[in-house]
Amino acid sequence: MGTISLSQITPNITAVAEAKGAAAAIYKILDTMSAIDASKNGVGDKPGSCAGRIQAVGVNFTYPSRPDVQILNNYNVTIEPGQTVAFVGASGGGKSTLISLLERFYDPQEGTILLDGRNVKTLNVKWLRSQIGLVSQEPVLFATTIFENIAAGGNGISRDQVVAAAKLANAHNFIMTLPEQYDTLVGEKGVSLSGGQKQRVAIARAIVREPKILVLDEATSALDAESERVVQAALNDLMDKTRMTTLVIAHRLSTIRKADKIVVVNAGHVVEEGTHDELVAIEHGVYQNLYRIQEEKAQEEAHAAATALVQAGAADTKMPRNLSSHSTTSERLVDSTAVKEANDDAAEGKFTIVDALEFSRPERKFFITGLVAAGINGFSMPCSAVLISEMVTSMTTAYTNYQTYGLQSYLDHLSSDITVYGVCYIAGAVVLFFTNATQSFCFRYMAEKLTSRLRGIHFSALCRQNIGFFDEKKNATGALAADLSTNATKVAMIFGDSQGRVVQAAFTFVAALVISFTTGSWLLTLVMLAVFPLLIMGQVIRMKHVRQGNVLSDELADVGAHASEALTNIRTVVSMGLEQSMTEKFKDLLEEPLASGRREAQLNGVALGFSSFIVFATYALVFCTGCWTSGINLAPPIDSFDESGLRPTHLEGKIEFKNVSFRYPTRPEITVLKNYNLTIEAGQTVAFCGPSGGGKSTGVSLIERFYDPIEGQVLLDGVDTKELNLNWLRSQIGLVGQEPTLFIGTIAENIAYGLTEKPTQQEIEEAAKMANAHGFITKFPDGYDTQVGMKGEQLSGGQKQRIAIARAILKNPNILLLDEATSALDSESEKVVQEALDKVVALKRRTTIIIAHRLSTIRKADKICVVSGGNIAEQGDHQELIKLKGIYAKLVQQSAT
Repeated sequence: MGTISLSQITPNITAVAEAKGAAAAIYKILDTMSAIDASKNGVGDKPGSCAGRIQAVGVNFTYPSRPDVQILNNYNVTIEPGQTVAFVGASGGGKSTLISLLERFYDPQEGTILLDGRNVKTLNVKWLRSQIGLVSQEPVLFATTIFENIAAGGNGISRDQVVAAAKLANAHNFIMTLPEQYDTLVGEKGVSLSGGQKQRVAIARAIVREPKILVLDEATSALDAESERVVQAALNDLMDKTRMTTLVIAHRLSTIRKADKIVVVNAGHVVEEGTHDELVAIEHGVYQNLYRIQEEKAQEEAHAAATALVQAGAADTKMPRNLSSHSTTSERLVDSTAVKEANDDAAEGKFTIVDALEFSRPERKFFITGLVAAGINGFSMPCSAVLISEMVTSMTTAYTNYQTYGLQSYLDHLSSDITVYGVCYIAGAVVLFFTNATQSFCFRYMAEKLTSRLRGIHFSALCRQNIGFFDEKKNATGALAADLSTNATKVAMIFGDSQGRVVQAAFTFVAALVISFTTGSWLLTLVMLAVFPLLIMGQVIRMKHVRQGNVLSDELADVGAHASEALTNIRTVVSMGLEQSMTEKFKDLLEEPLASGRREAQLNGVALGFSSFIVFATYALVFCTGCWTSGINLAPPIDSFDESGLRPTHLEGKIEFKNVSFRYPTRPEITVLKNYNLTIEAGQTVAFCGPSGGGKSTGVSLIERFYDPIEGQVLLDGVDTKELNLNWLRSQIGLVGQEPTLFIGTIAENIAYGLTEKPTQQEIEEAAKMANAHGFITKFPDGYDTQVGMKGEQLSGGQKQRIAIARAILKNPNILLLDEATSALDSESEKVVQEALDKVVALKRRTTIIIAHRLSTIRKADKICVVSGGNIAEQGDHQELIKLKGIYAKLVQQSAT
């Protein structure tokens, strides 16, 4: 049973291992310290103003991902405040790299980047980036409104500032033509806007914060001619109206003619610099060569375009670009709305187990094999229970017969049975090893194949969608990628290990039901079947709330989409200092799935609690029914909680056994006492001796009413002990056994144990003195407050026995029972304890019964009874029994030798 239980923790171990792997990846990122950290607001200088003077001095740089390629080599350039400086050159020459170093996306390996004479490494990163406005070749817009996109360029930007920036960027006019104007949603990556419109919004975002430095990184290179013309006009107007230090990186030299300085970069260093006219005048210069090539190409394109227009006769009917752009934008917005409405109206189909089986048809052989293996595994638990019950029954019967009859054949039979059962268990373990492995492999293989197949179908379905489908916010790239990654895996769980265990549980239920009907109680089986619908209802409730987890998945998809958007456009996020705002929005987006998850957890907890309640309520009902059917709920014949019975006000202590016969319940075939008769007068000291197993201690058990005789009576002052209140009876008796029982606590607490009223310290010490215990107790550092430990382990055997005697003395019983009180002690301890017992017996205050093997301890008894064969064989004082020359005389003679 334990082995089977251990085998069931394998899925949990797998989950823990996967969690550890995932945690390692997370902690690796958490533990990675960034050399350039914009979140450290208190690190670095924050000058009161920024003029915008930029210098690169002896800069050498390679990208971390390409350490073998030298990008900048002894790079030197100076840009004065308010200048417009353009960088040109061949692709890969290092033009844009200066921008990355200025923004501190990277740090150079050698050399220095200076801003107003300060090394940028000494400046606060967030402050540094707040002084720079960046417009990239591919404008990055976030999936929100135009207003929020522009306002993202700074902190606390008002609508008036946004409108002013849009006008400067030549974007205000086209924005006002949109249906929602500044509140128009641009869609993921700004898909609802044209390229030129997105670029102008990006320019407005860059200048809304009024930066001291404006960086235009090939801002018009990806646009068509008409959009480029509009955007370039906006940039030229912007540079004329503001005195920002402007860095322009461009391929089209026609856009930078008016620059204050043009820097030609080649192979990682500056090869030429000057104005347009100065550089064009350099014979065979790099810039002159670039300019001549582009001019020739422009003339060829203009001539080809003019020829085409003349031939088509369309020169006078050309549609204005702004109208075309407006129409395109409106169409995209309308298409997106139409797709959304179509999706909202579409009915959602439900994926069932039948659908999963249909998808997994190619793996049906694995399904059948796994099903057979799960069936064998399911049968194993009920079969194991039957095997264990048979084994316990066989072992109990064989050992009981051996104890009763003493025949070696019973032990031999027991050994043979154990061998058979052991072989059965080993064989079963081997079979289960292979069936569990087969079950796990088949169901996991099916799950992986189904996952792969569903992902392929899912991806194919996504590729078939029209563009309007991707314009919707809920169909953002990040959300779709997250769905593609996780949803197929969730569906495939229908054939994973968990479903294998479900199949296994079904077979276990069927096997247990059959076994219960055939070998167990049909009534208890019917009771279990009666509550089975309630168990199913609990599971159905859980499944219903698990299905509602789809809402949580959709909400997490939004979170994933936001994270994907932020990380995909991390350069834009970092350059605008949006890390904190993106993090806050991420946390805000997490609140909704957190609330949904909390609700789901609460509902799932209630459902699980209900299911568990039904299970344990079923256990209770079955046990109750079992008790009722077997009669276990009957009151015991000797009940210490029973308050009925006589409570005499005075007790003399006379004890009588009249024709008592007795057999122990565990050995009903052996008669211990037979026709047992004895009278013990009040105040007498009576000793019992005789061969082992003769019935000496049995009389003590009957006086204490640990048992009742089968026949006859035990009388106390002439009253049958069965008629006396049990607690009152035992309160009149003090018992000192062979092995004293002490409880965890102090010596004083153990002496006072069992009394209804708390004794005084003086009374405890008087009892200890009577028991010869006071002397050794006072020698302990804590005296009577000394802890005795578990079962009195801190004391010796003699010390424990004397404390037990002190406890009996303090109880001041009318009857004292000494059951071989010194037999387990060494000679020295026995002597001390015997002296204590002699002192107690000599007082003659109570009826005392002594059971002893050492006859020297009972010579002074008023009466000695020799018990043999379950009856009194001899009785009298020591001298009388010696004269009889019977059993007692032989025992005395044996002890003397």
